[in-house]
Amino acid sequence: MSYRLKMILPVVGMFLLGCVVVAAVSRGGEIKQPLPSSLDDLAAVKLIEIKDAGGQTVLGGGFTMTTKRNRNVEGKATLAPTGVDADAAGKAEVEVSTKRGGHVEKELEVEVRNLAPGANFNLFIDGQQVIGFTTNPRGAAELELSNEPAS
Repeated sequence: MSYRLKMILPVVGMFLLGCVVVAAVSRGGEIKQPLPSSLDDLAAVKLIEIKDAGGQTVLGGGFTMTTKRNRNVEGKATLAPTGVDADAAGKAEVEVSTKRGGHVEKELEVEVRNLAPGANFNLFIDGQQVIGFTTNPRGAAELELSNEPAS
């Protein structure tokens, strides 16, 4: 069983404030929810943290952003353990790209591993709680948050 989460950014005219999505998805399943407006500017995110159910930061890292010639932005963060779970690991990537006609695609991908199996965790970006999730029986999870419909 693997866990994959997919989120959709809000459509113009719809707003979602202070909502935290909690999800655990088995192989092949997806959950589609609007992202909080606090993540609308993915090109400016700096800090990512994974916290356990008790609020302790288990993994954390800072994004290194690169602006390409076409003004697209890519960012990467290595999620390092804080000492709460010494072998926990992960990574995160951000992509913001402008397509023809000015449409902007935004995507945040997070992968974690070696966390407590079947445990609840929360993803924080720049101090804001974004989503709660449950790890699979191997202590891993993959999250993909995007403003594009899942294919």
